[in-house]
Amino acid sequence: MTPKKRITITVLCIIGLILSIDLVYIYIKTNFIADAPKSFCSINSFVDCDGVAQTPKAFFLGVPLAIWGVILYCLFLFLNFVDKIREKINFPLLNVFKNPSSYIASIGLLSFIISVSLACVSIFQINKICILCFATYFINLFIALVAVKENFFITDVKNTILDFIQGVKQYTTLFLAVMLVLVLGLGYFQRSLILAPNLKMVKSIEEFRQLKTNIYAIEGNTLGNPDGDVSIYVYGDFMCPFCKIMNIMLHKLVIDDKNVAVYHVNFPLDSACNPTVVRKIHPGGCILSKYALAAQNQGNYWGMVSAIYTYMPKDEKQLLGIGNLIGLDSDKLYTDAHSKQIDETLENQIYRGIGARIMGTPTIIIDDIPHSEIMPYYRLKELVHQSRKRKIKNAK
Repeated sequence: MTPKKRITITVLCIIGLILSIDLVYIYIKTNFIADAPKSFCSINSFVDCDGVAQTPKAFFLGVPLAIWGVILYCLFLFLNFVDKIREKINFPLLNVFKNPSSYIASIGLLSFIISVSLACVSIFQINKICILCFATYFINLFIALVAVKENFFITDVKNTILDFIQGVKQYTTLFLAVMLVLVLGLGYFQRSLILAPNLKMVKSIEEFRQLKTNIYAIEGNTLGNPDGDVSIYVYGDFMCPFCKIMNIMLHKLVIDDKNVAVYHVNFPLDSACNPTVVRKIHPGGCILSKYALAAQNQGNYWGMVSAIYTYMPKDEKQLLGIGNLIGLDSDKLYTDAHSKQIDETLENQIYRGIGARIMGTPTIIIDDIPHSEIMPYYRLKELVHQSRKRKIKNAK
């Protein structure tokens, strides 16, 4: 490799490495630091580095693309100076790198092709672009063009493939060991998603959202252990899609944890019964809550809750139908749903929500601490764990 080429590739790699490190910082800040300030490259709704970093498309095999970028430029720098390193260090393994310039050209070309696909995903799927990412895409191309030998990459790709095959034959055991470590490592990151919290959250929520019925459904008027050490109050609206997901999670929770009690508080965002609602948000929510409360008089409140979320009845005829489906007396259910007792019970629950300053659903309250975010199942379990830790600390 000529000195001019080496210097040019080195400069490009350093620029790419700096940009990639900055992208890693942006990724960490936006995914792990709450209320972090916006990055300088988050200019508007389209040019938004932070927004791109928070999407599930920002990962490959559970590892952020920004980290892959750091690895790529470190690899380029190593290949750029491998012959110099070989002169200083007498290490047999370094002898397999016979055509480092070809490797840089081939990897740079492959990186640019991948970059083009990432750019298309960014523009047409995410509808956001990261200007720092796009800068690295062009750096990859420039590195490839500087390193290329002749025949427009044909010679370089051929050299890379042949040298790779020869190297694998020469160091088969080492290659297999490295591949095993790599597969196990990437397998761990892909399963645990420890580096991809947003993707982990999306997958956890999606697991419950895709359930057509509540496969964990528990019937009766009690959900969980009334004598449990943790009590969860969930303020819900039957017409809220995330309330349906939360309901399934809570049913699973009391199966997994026998020391939790769950209490449902109806807070329909329907102006027909909720004085805090001034515009139409979920019209029809009030009557759904009344039928759920009416089912309590027949000993199956939670069965009716899950049935309403599952079938989403559009009128009282359908409500009576699902009541009959779960074994309720339809005549009594209708009478109770229109009784003064149920009206008063629902009113009390709504004013309880108003007093707790509930602004949206679902909201769960544990130890008088409200949590209104859309949360994955592991977050719900974490809140229960935190409640127990507080009780232990307060008991000391």
